[in-house]
Amino acid sequence: MIFLDPNDLLSADAEKAHYDCHNNDPQDQAYLGFLRQVSEPVVAALTHQAIGLDFGCGPGPALALLLEQAGHQLLNYDPIYYPDEQLLTQTYRFVTCSEVAEHFNFPEHAWQRLISLVQQPGLLAVMTKRHSGTKVFPQWYYKNDPTHVAFYSDKTFAWLAEHYQMKLEIVSPSVALFHRV
Repeated sequence: MIFLDPNDLLSADAEKAHYDCHNNDPQDQAYLGFLRQVSEPVVAALTHQAIGLDFGCGPGPALALLLEQAGHQLLNYDPIYYPDEQLLTQTYRFVTCSEVAEHFNFPEHAWQRLISLVQQPGLLAVMTKRHSGTKVFPQWYYKNDPTHVAFYSDKTFAWLAEHYQMKLEIVSPSVALFHRV
């Protein structure tokens, strides 16, 4: 795992200003298509209707629309846009973390929190680009976003799965499912 020194993190105001520039419109068909990378594997993994949490849903909680179309309920939490801390006191059959893990300022704490939200049995779906090693990291475009501060590899995800006693399913270069059994 590669992560930014905490002394080099953006201020909360600068981070929010950057996020406010994102166009995460739930009515944008291209954006919904992008999110299907994570919604479709989640729907396929769930055997019955379930309630989940979108951890870091952003200003336009589009993923909830896709999951609701498939018969599931997805509650929205975001520390900036939907800061309902009460949602973090419960557990869920599934938790989604789409394009969020790379923003974890303190990854160890964030992963502990994420895992604590997943019921047993349950599912954690993570969508983030994974790097292929430190040799190519300096040229990797994904690290250039100033809010991207934590970077994972397949090896990191394997370690996380083992550490938290979960089964890892790599779905694609950007999507992984962690099954809590």
